[in-house]
Amino acid sequence: MVPRKGTLLIFTAACVLKLLGSLWIDCPKALQNLLAIIRMFWPNGCVGVKDVDRKSPKFWDDCIDEFLNYYTWDPKFATKDEARASILAVLRDRLRRALADDKKRADKQIKAGGTYLQHRPLYMKPGVWSRIAEYWNSEGFKKKSAAGQKARGAVKLPHTSGARSFDRRRRDYVQKHGKPNTLVVYKDCHTLKNKDKLGQWITEAAKDIIGKAPADDDDDVDDGDPDDEDTESDEDHDMSAMPHVSHGGPRISG
Repeated sequence: MVPRKGTLLIFTAACVLKLLGSLWIDCPKALQNLLAIIRMFWPNGCVGVKDVDRKSPKFWDDCIDEFLNYYTWDPKFATKDEARASILAVLRDRLRRALADDKKRADKQIKAGGTYLQHRPLYMKPGVWSRIAEYWNSEGFKKKSAAGQKARGAVKLPHTSGARSFDRRRRDYVQKHGKPNTLVVYKDCHTLKNKDKLGQWITEAAKDIIGKAPADDDDDVDDGDPDDEDTESDEDHDMSAMPHVSHGGPRISG
């Protein structure tokens, strides 16, 4: 269900991230509503972003127009072209993530019996889901999926913050606990959240990196509770001082 029409501003200093020169929506409610719009307009026969580009490119403009029926932006912060381009970037990201989440959910259900086709979510149109189910069962998708799993397995420092960026995780922490230092946020993004593994490092490499970072106080880094509220340091640690490791890989929930 999409929101009622209103004048809620997106694309303001409080609601966006500057990412590689582009604007990125950082408003959870707006993102939820954007996902609802995607599901409402999702064209039959399309199984992904590139498929939409080929078969139904008008889908993107339809979603943007619908979204802008309910949200607007501060013209001092973004032009119309910047706003539409940014919404398009988020749309493409949301669609990819929605497909991944739907498949993960369906895979769990199939373990108890049935097929992809039989586990259609109520929010997904039958015509859309039948084509997606067919695609997931294809040899081409299985090969692509296997290659992706192999690549993800090679990542040294996967995140444990789900779809949230490091900056987003940092702001969430600030709202709950006050100003953190960078090492605390780094730890929160690279330790497990499962009840039986709470606080464990996702990899030894991630633990080693934080161990090499400079610290003003021994209390800034520990190996215990991820809910650590030690935020007494007047200055955040500079992330650039930490040894650099390239890890443009996945973020892991749980």
